Amino acid sequence: MASIFQHLREEHERLQRSIVRLRGVEPGADRLQPFNQLRRQYVAYARAAAGVLYSYLIHVKTTQQRALQGLEEHKRLEVRLLDAERALADDDHWRPTIVSLCEELARHLDEERGLFSTARVALSDREATGLGACFAAERARLHGDLSNLTGSPPEPLASAAGTGRLPIH
Repeated sequence: MASIFQHLREEHERLQRSIVRLRGVEPGADRLQPFNQLRRQYVAYARAAAGVLYSYLIHVKTTQQRALQGLEEHKRLEVRLLDAERALADDDHWRPTIVSLCEELARHLDEERGLFSTARVALSDREATGLGACFAAERARLHGDLSNLTGSPPEPLASAAGTGRLPIH
């Protein structure tokens, strides 16, 4: 069975490919499909990581502060994704908004790798494997929910409660 770290590495690779794909969209080409793909992937990933791994790491002394900072960064990036969606129809602002967003997402993924290295030392193999199974199930559930949404994008982590949208876990 795969550990949480194997799942996270695979997820980071998928997100990196989606970032590259979105940044490479040519003027006049379809922006919506690659943007929505990245948004679904990131939101499912971030919420699953928050609900499974980060909620565990905030109780581990060596990872607590970095985990709390990571949770805040996840919230901030979800808001940035909502802002970027508003720029999709604006040719003048779309490219700079997407470039900035992609740079922030890539930087966050790099910073997360540092947290994961620290977490790898703090977790036993059994804990990492159990968290891996939970993460994979939660990410799949969230991705399915997000794929079925129509209309409005998902709310950021901090404000989805009470909106009738995806629950926070």
